[in-house]
Amino acid sequence: MRIFLILIFTLLSCSTFYGQQDTVVERTKNVFDTSSTLQKVEFDRERISDFKKDDSFNYIYEIENDSWWTRFKRWLSLKYNQFMEWLFGDYTANSLVAAFLLILPYIFVAVIIGLIVWLFIRLNPGPSLLGDPETGSVSFNEEEEIVRSQDISSLIESAIKDKDYRLAVRYYYLQLLKHLNEKGLIHYEFQKTNSEYLAEINEESYKPTVKKLMRLYDFIWYGSFSVSENDFAIAQNSFREIENSILNLPNEK
Repeated sequence: MRIFLILIFTLLSCSTFYGQQDTVVERTKNVFDTSSTLQKVEFDRERISDFKKDDSFNYIYEIENDSWWTRFKRWLSLKYNQFMEWLFGDYTANSLVAAFLLILPYIFVAVIIGLIVWLFIRLNPGPSLLGDPETGSVSFNEEEEIVRSQDISSLIESAIKDKDYRLAVRYYYLQLLKHLNEKGLIHYEFQKTNSEYLAEINEESYKPTVKKLMRLYDFIWYGSFSVSENDFAIAQNSFREIENSILNLPNEK
């Protein structure tokens, strides 16, 4: 009896297993849609052409060749890293030391540039490289002292004696400014320009001649042109004529 019940249970279990397997197979059958009508996809060729012209869709990049400057910087960086590795070995720096080592090359370059500028200012190689330009021996600081306190006539005679006619014209110009200031036609200040002096002159009879002499002075002094003895004689006569005329005016009240 016990054996009979075991056989019945075994048969029922097998029938249930095979029934479930058939059910799973039926659920995995493929079902195709044969009722719908498929349409072929068409691409808009004009839009594709527009996309090709748009740089935003250009994914092909031209690889630029390294320039000599790029190669030099790469070589310099490599040598610097080799030097730091030789100096510190396998030492791992903390964040502060690493930051200092990162900016160390820039500090080194700044020190070199500062040293070069300091040496350039210290040694002043300009005259030796470019040649000594022909300039006068009077600076702007000396100009005010000459106009206000010195005897310009003696300076003119000394310059003529040395045949330094450019410097003599310079002194004649300063003497003209001195006379104009003494007669109240201008208010002398060494930083003023000739245009400012001309604007202060109210005597129209003097303005054209003064303007002509100022232009002559600028041409000779700042133009660094050599002045012959004959050229200086012409300029000297012009300066003397207007000086005599100004000296006849009453003094400033």
